[in-house]
Amino acid sequence: MIQQIGLEVRFENELQQAARDNGVKLSVVDCKSFNKTGMSLLLELRGEEEAVRAATSQIRRTSGVRQVVEGEKDSDTSPLLVVMDRPMICRASNDSAIVCLECPLNSETRPASWRFITRKASDFRQILAYLESEGIETKIEDIAPLERKPALTGRQKEILATAIARGYFEFPRKISLTGLSGLVGVKPSTLSEILRSAERRIMTNALDFPFQDE
Repeated sequence: MIQQIGLEVRFENELQQAARDNGVKLSVVDCKSFNKTGMSLLLELRGEEEAVRAATSQIRRTSGVRQVVEGEKDSDTSPLLVVMDRPMICRASNDSAIVCLECPLNSETRPASWRFITRKASDFRQILAYLESEGIETKIEDIAPLERKPALTGRQKEILATAIARGYFEFPRKISLTGLSGLVGVKPSTLSEILRSAERRIMTNALDFPFQDE
Protein backbone atom coordinates (compact mmCIF):
# COMPACT_ATOMS: atom_id res chain seq x y z
CA MET A 1 0.00 0.00 0.00
CA ILE A 2 1.03 3.57 -0.63
CA GLN A 3 1.74 5.27 2.68
CA GLN A 4 0.79 8.72 3.89
CA ILE A 5 3.39 10.26 6.19
CA GLY A 6 2.80 13.03 8.69
CA LEU A 7 6.04 14.66 9.80
CA GLU A 8 6.61 17.52 12.22
CA VAL A 9 9.60 19.65 11.20
CA ARG A 10 11.38 22.53 12.92
CA PHE A 11 13.09 24.88 10.47
CA GLU A 12 13.46 28.58 9.75
CA ASN A 13 10.62 29.56 7.41
CA GLU A 14 11.71 33.02 6.29
CA LEU A 15 8.78 33.45 3.90
CA GLN A 16 6.22 33.02 6.66
CA GLN A 17 8.39 35.15 8.94
CA ALA A 18 8.14 38.01 6.45
CA ALA A 19 4.36 37.58 6.41
CA ARG A 20 4.13 37.56 10.21
CA ASP A 21 6.39 40.57 10.58
CA ASN A 22 4.08 42.61 8.38
CA GLY A 23 0.70 41.24 9.40
CA VAL A 24 -0.24 39.49 6.16
CA LYS A 25 -1.24 35.95 5.23
CA LEU A 26 1.05 34.03 2.87
CA SER A 27 0.12 30.89 0.92
CA VAL A 28 2.29 28.79 -1.38
CA VAL A 29 -0.03 28.16 -4.33
CA ASP A 30 2.39 26.23 -6.54
CA CYS A 31 6.06 25.34 -6.89
CA LYS A 32 8.41 24.13 -9.59
CA SER A 33 12.07 23.08 -9.63
CA PHE A 34 13.88 24.34 -12.71
CA ASN A 35 17.48 23.22 -12.19
CA LYS A 36 19.65 21.47 -9.60
CA THR A 37 19.54 24.35 -7.15
CA GLY A 38 16.75 26.68 -8.19
CA MET A 39 13.04 26.75 -7.51
CA SER A 40 10.13 29.00 -8.39
CA LEU A 41 7.25 29.53 -5.98
CA LEU A 42 3.90 31.10 -6.75
CA LEU A 43 2.74 32.86 -3.58
CA GLU A 44 -0.43 34.67 -2.64
CA LEU A 45 -0.32 37.48 -0.08
CA ARG A 46 -3.46 38.69 1.68
CA GLY A 47 -3.60 41.88 3.70
CA GLU A 48 -3.60 45.65 3.55
CA GLU A 49 -1.86 47.02 0.48
CA GLU A 50 0.88 48.74 2.47
CA ALA A 51 1.51 45.61 4.55
CA VAL A 52 1.71 43.47 1.41
CA ARG A 53 4.26 45.87 -0.08
CA ALA A 54 6.35 45.70 3.11
CA ALA A 55 6.20 41.89 3.15
CA THR A 56 7.17 41.75 -0.52
CA SER A 57 10.14 44.03 0.16
CA GLN A 58 11.26 41.78 3.02
CA ILE A 59 10.93 38.67 0.84
CA ARG A 60 13.14 40.34 -1.77
CA ARG A 61 15.84 40.69 0.89
CA THR A 62 15.50 37.11 2.11
CA SER A 63 18.60 34.94 1.81
CA GLY A 64 18.56 32.81 -1.34
CA VAL A 65 15.88 34.83 -3.16
CA ARG A 66 17.06 35.64 -6.69
CA GLN A 67 14.05 37.40 -8.17
CA VAL A 68 10.57 38.53 -7.16
CA VAL A 69 7.92 39.36 -9.73
CA GLU A 70 4.67 40.94 -8.58
CA GLY A 71 1.44 39.98 -10.31
CA GLU A 72 -1.75 41.97 -10.74
CA LYS A 73 -3.77 42.14 -7.55
CA ASP A 74 -7.07 40.27 -7.66
CA SER A 75 -9.59 41.52 -5.08
CA ASP A 76 -8.01 40.61 -1.73
CA THR A 77 -5.00 38.63 -3.00
CA SER A 78 -1.67 39.68 -4.47
CA PRO A 79 0.22 37.02 -6.48
CA LEU A 80 3.98 36.90 -6.18
CA LEU A 81 6.38 34.78 -8.23
CA VAL A 82 9.56 34.11 -6.27
CA VAL A 83 12.65 32.56 -7.86
CA MET A 84 15.03 31.33 -5.21
CA ASP A 85 17.55 28.74 -4.15
CA ARG A 86 15.69 25.57 -3.28
CA PRO A 87 14.64 25.76 0.39
CA MET A 88 16.36 23.24 2.63
CA ILE A 89 13.09 21.50 3.42
CA CYS A 90 12.54 20.96 -0.32
CA ARG A 91 16.09 19.73 -0.87
CA ALA A 92 15.32 16.89 1.50
CA SER A 93 12.86 15.41 -0.99
CA ASN A 94 14.85 16.26 -4.12
CA ASP A 95 15.87 12.67 -4.90
CA SER A 96 12.85 10.98 -3.36
CA ALA A 97 9.74 9.72 -5.13
CA ILE A 98 7.18 11.48 -2.94
CA VAL A 99 4.05 13.53 -3.54
CA CYS A 100 3.46 16.43 -1.16
CA LEU A 101 -0.03 16.68 0.31
CA GLU A 102 0.67 19.53 2.73
CA CYS A 103 3.54 21.97 2.18
CA PRO A 104 5.48 22.88 5.35
CA LEU A 105 6.26 26.28 3.81
CA ASN A 106 2.55 27.05 4.19
CA SER A 107 2.60 26.52 7.94
CA GLU A 108 2.15 29.70 9.97
CA THR A 109 3.36 27.97 13.13
CA ARG A 110 6.59 26.34 14.22
CA PRO A 111 7.08 23.40 14.14
CA ALA A 112 5.44 22.93 10.77
CA SER A 113 3.48 19.96 9.55
CA TRP A 114 4.65 18.17 6.41
CA ARG A 115 2.38 15.54 4.92
CA PHE A 116 3.35 13.49 1.87
CA ILE A 117 2.84 10.19 0.07
CA THR A 118 5.66 7.72 -0.43
CA ARG A 119 5.85 4.19 -1.79
CA LYS A 120 9.28 3.17 -0.48
CA ALA A 121 10.61 3.09 3.07
CA SER A 122 14.04 4.03 1.73
CA ASP A 123 12.70 7.36 0.43
CA PHE A 124 11.31 8.19 3.85
CA ARG A 125 14.56 7.21 5.58
CA GLN A 126 16.52 9.32 3.09
CA ILE A 127 14.42 12.38 3.93
CA LEU A 128 14.87 11.87 7.67
CA ALA A 129 18.63 11.36 7.27
CA TYR A 130 19.02 14.54 5.22
CA LEU A 131 17.03 16.65 7.64
CA GLU A 132 19.04 15.30 10.57
CA SER A 133 22.31 16.06 8.78
CA GLU A 134 21.14 19.68 8.34
CA GLY A 135 20.21 20.01 12.01
CA ILE A 136 16.45 20.06 11.40
CA GLU A 137 14.48 18.39 14.17
CA THR A 138 11.71 16.03 13.11
CA LYS A 139 8.97 14.06 14.80
CA ILE A 140 6.80 11.45 13.11
CA GLU A 141 3.14 12.35 13.58
CA ASP A 142 1.64 9.34 11.83
CA ILE A 143 2.16 6.73 9.13
CA ALA A 144 -0.96 5.26 7.59
CA PRO A 145 -2.24 3.72 4.36
CA LEU A 146 -3.52 6.35 1.96
CA GLU A 147 -7.30 6.24 1.88
CA ARG A 148 -8.83 5.71 -1.51
CA LYS A 149 -10.82 8.69 -2.67
CA PRO A 150 -14.07 8.73 -4.63
CA ALA A 151 -13.94 9.21 -8.39
CA LEU A 152 -13.30 12.68 -9.77
CA THR A 153 -16.29 14.96 -10.10
CA GLY A 154 -17.38 16.15 -13.53
CA ARG A 155 -15.97 19.61 -12.87
CA GLN A 156 -12.62 18.18 -11.71
CA LYS A 157 -12.42 16.03 -14.84
CA GLU A 158 -13.14 19.09 -17.00
CA ILE A 159 -10.43 21.16 -15.27
CA LEU A 160 -7.94 18.29 -15.39
CA ALA A 161 -8.60 17.72 -19.09
CA THR A 162 -7.99 21.41 -19.80
CA ALA A 163 -4.77 21.35 -17.76
CA ILE A 164 -3.49 18.34 -19.69
CA ALA A 165 -4.50 19.73 -23.07
CA ARG A 166 -2.81 23.06 -22.37
CA GLY A 167 0.45 21.43 -21.23
CA TYR A 168 0.28 22.34 -17.53
CA PHE A 169 1.85 19.03 -16.48
CA GLU A 170 4.60 19.12 -19.12
CA PHE A 171 8.17 20.16 -18.36
CA PRO A 172 8.69 22.98 -18.87
CA ARG A 173 5.06 23.99 -18.43
CA LYS A 174 3.33 25.42 -21.50
CA ILE A 175 0.85 27.35 -19.38
CA SER A 176 1.13 28.86 -15.93
CA LEU A 177 -1.25 28.26 -13.06
CA THR A 178 -2.45 31.86 -13.43
CA GLY A 179 -3.03 31.40 -17.16
CA LEU A 180 -4.92 28.17 -16.58
CA SER A 181 -6.92 29.89 -13.85
CA GLY A 182 -8.16 32.43 -16.36
CA LEU A 183 -9.23 29.70 -18.78
CA VAL A 184 -11.25 27.65 -16.31
CA GLY A 185 -12.54 30.55 -14.22
CA VAL A 186 -11.14 29.39 -10.88
CA LYS A 187 -8.87 31.37 -8.54
CA PRO A 188 -5.21 30.16 -8.60
CA SER A 189 -5.24 29.00 -4.95
CA THR A 190 -8.45 27.00 -5.47
CA LEU A 191 -7.25 25.66 -8.82
CA SER A 192 -3.97 24.49 -7.30
CA GLU A 193 -5.83 22.47 -4.67
CA ILE A 194 -8.19 21.00 -7.29
CA LEU A 195 -5.26 19.85 -9.43
CA ARG A 196 -3.36 18.43 -6.46
CA SER A 197 -6.48 16.62 -5.28
CA ALA A 198 -7.08 15.21 -8.76
CA GLU A 199 -3.48 14.02 -9.02
CA ARG A 200 -3.69 12.34 -5.62
CA ARG A 201 -6.92 10.56 -6.51
CA ILE A 202 -5.55 9.34 -9.82
CA MET A 203 -2.39 8.14 -8.12
CA THR A 204 -4.30 6.38 -5.33
CA ASN A 205 -6.64 4.56 -7.70
CA ALA A 206 -4.03 3.69 -10.32
CA LEU A 207 -1.07 2.54 -8.20
CA ASP A 208 -0.66 -0.13 -5.60
CA PHE A 209 3.00 -0.11 -4.60
CA PRO A 210 4.11 -2.02 -1.47
CA PHE A 211 5.72 0.07 1.25
CA GLN A 212 9.07 -1.67 1.02
CA ASP A 213 12.46 -1.34 -0.60
CA GLU A 214 12.86 -2.50 -4.16
